[in-house]
Amino acid sequence: MSDHDVDDIAFLTGSPNESGFMVNKRAMYEPGAVMVCSQKRACCVVTMGFIAIIAVALIVAFTKPGCPEATYTGEPVPGMSSHATSIPPTTPPTATNGEVFPWTDVRLPFHVKPLDYHLKLHPNLTTKHVAGTLIIKLTAIEETTAIIIHGRDINVTSYSLHNKYGKPIDIRRFLVYPPHQQLYLELSEMLRRGSNYTLNLTFETSLREGLDGFYLSSYKDGDGNKRYIATTHFEPTSARAAFPCFDEPHMKARFHMSIVREPRHFTLFNMPLKSSAPTNESDLVLDTFQESVEMSTYLVAFVVCDFAKVSNMTEHKVNVSVYAPLTMISQANYSLRVSSYILDYYDKFFGVPYPLPKQDLIAIPDFGAGAMENWGLITYRETALMFDPVHTSSRAQQRVAVVIAHELAHQWFGNLVTMSWWSDLWLNEGFASFMENIGAGIAEPGWAMEEQFIVEKIHPALALDALMASHPISTSVTDPAQIESIFDTISYKKGASIINMLESFIGRELLQEGLRIYLDNNRYSNAATDDLWSALTEVTQKHNTMLDIKGIMDTWTLQAGFPLISVSVQDGHVMASQARFLVCEENVTDPNEPHNATLGYKWQVPLTYITNNSPDSSTMHWMNLTDIEFDLEKDVTWIKFNPGQRGFYRVNYDPEGWDALIHVLHTNHTTLSAADRASLIDDVFTLVKAGTINASVALELSRYLVAETNYIPWHTAFQHLFQWVSLSFNYPAHTLMLEYIHTLILPQYNRIGWNDTGTHLERLLRSEMLSAAVQCGNTEAIQEAQRMFQDWRNNNQSIPPNIRSVVYDTGVRYGSKDDWEHCWQVYNTSTVPSEKGLMLQAMAQTRDPWLVQQYLEYTLDHSKIRPQDVMTVLKEVSKNPGGRLPAWRMVRQHWTEISELFGHGSFTMGAIIKAVTSPFTSSFELGEVENFFRDVEVGPGERALAQALETIRLHIQWHEHNQEDVTHWLHKQLSKETKAEETFPSEVE
Repeated sequence: MSDHDVDDIAFLTGSPNESGFMVNKRAMYEPGAVMVCSQKRACCVVTMGFIAIIAVALIVAFTKPGCPEATYTGEPVPGMSSHATSIPPTTPPTATNGEVFPWTDVRLPFHVKPLDYHLKLHPNLTTKHVAGTLIIKLTAIEETTAIIIHGRDINVTSYSLHNKYGKPIDIRRFLVYPPHQQLYLELSEMLRRGSNYTLNLTFETSLREGLDGFYLSSYKDGDGNKRYIATTHFEPTSARAAFPCFDEPHMKARFHMSIVREPRHFTLFNMPLKSSAPTNESDLVLDTFQESVEMSTYLVAFVVCDFAKVSNMTEHKVNVSVYAPLTMISQANYSLRVSSYILDYYDKFFGVPYPLPKQDLIAIPDFGAGAMENWGLITYRETALMFDPVHTSSRAQQRVAVVIAHELAHQWFGNLVTMSWWSDLWLNEGFASFMENIGAGIAEPGWAMEEQFIVEKIHPALALDALMASHPISTSVTDPAQIESIFDTISYKKGASIINMLESFIGRELLQEGLRIYLDNNRYSNAATDDLWSALTEVTQKHNTMLDIKGIMDTWTLQAGFPLISVSVQDGHVMASQARFLVCEENVTDPNEPHNATLGYKWQVPLTYITNNSPDSSTMHWMNLTDIEFDLEKDVTWIKFNPGQRGFYRVNYDPEGWDALIHVLHTNHTTLSAADRASLIDDVFTLVKAGTINASVALELSRYLVAETNYIPWHTAFQHLFQWVSLSFNYPAHTLMLEYIHTLILPQYNRIGWNDTGTHLERLLRSEMLSAAVQCGNTEAIQEAQRMFQDWRNNNQSIPPNIRSVVYDTGVRYGSKDDWEHCWQVYNTSTVPSEKGLMLQAMAQTRDPWLVQQYLEYTLDHSKIRPQDVMTVLKEVSKNPGGRLPAWRMVRQHWTEISELFGHGSFTMGAIIKAVTSPFTSSFELGEVENFFRDVEVGPGERALAQALETIRLHIQWHEHNQEDVTHWLHKQLSKETKAEETFPSEVE
């Protein structure tokens, strides 16, 4: 108990000198008192009372977690305020030996803190056995008689504890509680505050089968032989599966790593190799690494492999290396160039030097995520690191650059400064997602990454955040399943979007200066969201920009959703109101709590606009949790809000406002920027989806696309138009939508052609435009794709990289079983990861039911489809109308196998739920999904399941609101175009 705690008890119980106590004491002796006794008896009572008070105080002072009923009572853990302490179970938790497990919280106490880990591992890649020894140097934060540490699927074979003088401290009990993945060591004596201790553990475990912890992966060499590597993936809570540790982000420590290996392998760690020496055992080598900087356990990484590498020294003298199998190392040069360039740029941008002597990037054959930012040793999925200029498309190349930029940004945001607790995961992922476009744009200036930010980040974030099943950016999480569930679009893309919005009203220079203060103040430590706002406030005040950064940004981080700004203009007078935008109306029609979902949701909105009088210069008004009114010049004919879509909100105009903007698009669409055209498309189609406006408004606006030549608006339009095609499946509007889309794309299809030339954005557009033409049934496009497919298959004729996707997809969709089998053979033999990815996508396009079923069954056989690719197959097959129900049936039948495949608490399960249910559009299908998951444990997929169910309801709502209107409009529009063709045939050829 602290001195402060003792003072609190004295205050609450009173002391004999306090007047209140003495007044009550005197009253006992006064005549007429309700209770009367002798002075002798009163003295005895008082004496006994004091004895009781002292006894209680002593009990409180010396009660520690060694007591069975103990829960967390120590100093606040950084970030603890944003995490609700677990409610103790109704029955005491039981350890594996049948004894009561004394600690009931899923979080660790902060009674001790690790200072150093000395970890030695001997993994046997043949038997999968791992032997480990671990020495943890600890310091006691407060007095305690127990140490609680994390461990999962680990067999601790011996344990001991010594004080700083080397004297042993007896460990009375060692308990294991798997539900909380905790180990409990009960001590024979009290650990003294401020003293250091050494915990020694020996343990055994196995290389895991899944994609987390310390696990086994494999690849085939140039001769087709299978080779094994051992690798790690610890984020967020799987370091504990490799070695016992304090597996929470604020428990930072230094790591000393040693690994025993066979001579044919080498090892990698976060830090450079210090020495290699033979062991006492024959033919084995012990690799010892330099001491790490202070870091969280989830950032620790080590690999045992036999890969090749390419290396480079950056301008700031950091040794950058890219590792890959020998058969792929020729595809690593682009990654090496880009990563070296971006690392140097970030050094300058953040004003805080990269602190490690090396930065490794390694392609892992089996990898669940896209990449993982382990400090100094970043692990990647092969498709996120390998680039072959002959085979890899511009889209895949962009992904490589973006993922590299993302992970390198984490070396500062996440590694140097780590969120105090997972509730503020967005501080890591939101900033890395914001920086990835900047970093990739610096490396590749011609890619228009700032404009692409809109379609890659803002639009997906707005789409998910419009669901009731969304969550605040900063959200309370406790157990591993909850933590996994927030590795989603909100933490990543909404986080990036609000930083982008923040930059729009304080400017890049002030943002950069604030970030430097934030990083410098918290380096090698932890931070919470408020620490970032404090740093930015310091900067804005310094520059006399009186903005309440915390007040503004709290409205965007602490509540879910975003506002719909509804605007009306009368005689130059603008009235703008805000309300939370929810795309599914069912969420706000609860008869018991009408419109409960929208009550209290107000934002600090930087409302910006341009007009016909100033199309290149925006004006801003603040909506400070309120609605707003202001006046325009009298000669304003149109007004466009949120120019460049920097603000994270949607805008709905009055009918006259929509008409004016549609007129601008139809007469001279380049009056508005490509970003503004894309934002109008995204807003109008989403408002139709929500039932806010009539479908005819979106369709009228979309007619301008016949003249559109820019990738950004087209990418946005294709997302919405083909979703309407999917929603209309088995309805008359389905064919009509395809016909209408075909009329829109035909001029661009004829212009853009099949030659893989032009700028980066033109290549991206060509790929999507040709695919759209095939989907719309354009005979010429289908025949050309089939011809190229057969030339490739039969004559080994190379296909240009950006045409491959549409050619492979079309070849399989309209091809034979032999065509499918050929793609399967290419998938199994290709050494180009991007090519293998295209094969996975193409094989899902088959219209043969038997092949669809066979392909789905392959996902259950790890020798055929790698676990990392199962979700891709399920997602692509579910997009195929003929694969929708088989994919859903397969997931239901094999749910247990699939959930076991992805290991403990994998966010992949949520992605699978969404993938196989997202095409559903009927009440019957909704009922099937609800009934199946009613009694199924989904773990971290719970939030994704809620979002999937809400999405199905949204699809049903779309049918009810829009099916008739869409059909009517399409009939009318297509008949007009038919008449135009008959009257002016030469003008529409």
